Amino acid sequence: MSKQHDKEEILEEELTEEAEHEADVFEEQEEIIEQQQEEIKKDEGQIAKLKDALARSQADFENFKKRTERDKGDMVFFLKSDIFQKILPRVDDLERILKNTPEDMQSGALYEWVVSLQKSLLKDLKSLWVTSFDSIGTEVNPDHHEVMTQVPGEEGIIVDEFERWYMLGDRVLRVAKVVVGNGQ
Repeated sequence: MSKQHDKEEILEEELTEEAEHEADVFEEQEEIIEQQQEEIKKDEGQIAKLKDALARSQADFENFKKRTERDKGDMVFFLKSDIFQKILPRVDDLERILKNTPEDMQSGALYEWVVSLQKSLLKDLKSLWVTSFDSIGTEVNPDHHEVMTQVPGEEGIIVDEFERWYMLGDRVLRVAKVVVGNGQ
């Protein structure tokens, strides 16, 4: 029985050693798994930060593009505006000539030439997105009209205009200088 007992003890010791070894291996693997999970959490945190940074960069870039387009549009408007501001007084002069020409002189070749010149100039301006508006009979709008004087007439209604108002695209190029009724 002692041999049998010795064999059982040896076998038991071997099994115990093997179990202890397996337990050590298992604990090492658990530690490795825990370390990897911690690294994964750190990596997930970094990934979230990078995604956030990317989203912010994309938003900043989109805002930059919009701002650049708006600035470019503003610059083009102001460049064109400067040119048209120099041309519009000539258009006003032609309009005054036509308005103040006596009827007996409206049949001559010179008058017809001025009419043709004015029409051609207005057509060219329209092709460049410049449009004029007649204000007589409309209500005063501070965005489009500058009141120069008041005369007896319906209050707030434009009676006459010294200069028309013009738009360049969807922006005011020049406000109209107008005469308004004072309500008397």
